Amino acid sequence: MAESLATESRNSGYLLNSNPIIRRLSKVQETDSENSCSYRGIQVKLIYFMIMIFIGVALNIALAGKWGGEIIRLEEQGLAFTSHEIIALVIAGLALILSPILATFIRVTIPVTGALFCASTGYVIGWAASAFGKEYAQTIWLALILTAIVVMIMGFLYWTGKVQVTKKFRTVLMVLILSSVFASLITIILSIIPATRGFVSALAQNSLLNIVAGVIMVAIAALFLLVDFDEIKRSVDEDLPKKYEWSAAFGLAFGVIWLFFKILELLGRIRGNKSN
Repeated sequence: MAESLATESRNSGYLLNSNPIIRRLSKVQETDSENSCSYRGIQVKLIYFMIMIFIGVALNIALAGKWGGEIIRLEEQGLAFTSHEIIALVIAGLALILSPILATFIRVTIPVTGALFCASTGYVIGWAASAFGKEYAQTIWLALILTAIVVMIMGFLYWTGKVQVTKKFRTVLMVLILSSVFASLITIILSIIPATRGFVSALAQNSLLNIVAGVIMVAIAALFLLVDFDEIKRSVDEDLPKKYEWSAAFGLAFGVIWLFFKILELLGRIRGNKSN
């Protein structure tokens, strides 16, 4: 009976989790009581991925002003890049897109693909902080601080048992994210129809509505961290083989990075509203 409940919970976790790495981990049913996942092992690997983010930032700082190639200027934005710098950014962007896909479907590559994803994230963050001026750099730092605070709050709520990740919790969370996806699809469809295009444009320019939408997405990203914590706990409790520590650690790192970008996006909307 207990085994069937655990399997049902794991399957619901697979269906109700937006994190692709954790979602794949939810399907694993292997066990190895002698060489199983541990919290310490997951923490060490998580630190490894966090270090790779800082390495990406450091790489951007080290290469600043040393790029060669033709200078390309964006007069309206007041920005100037070299052709080689743009190539590096394109490579980092491709790594951000492709490495999680490889990590999701080819688990054994996670130590490399996960590190590449984190380093690319750090590189892009470092570049944005230097390219868009002091004010944007301050926004990035604020986003980092808020992300750390939210992660600590979510961790406290989960590990103290104040919030239980039940099947009902997962269902409500999935309803939220599906509703947001459905709203986005409706918006796209209405923007194509000439009769409703103006209405959609007016909504898109509504600063308050954009901020509310940003808050909702941050809340969803934060709540999904609880699901990630729950899957990590289940991986340890059910004695998944130690090799899955990489999946658990990168899955959590991926969730934290997703949260950071949602918070950064929200702060950008708030800053844009103040500018207007």
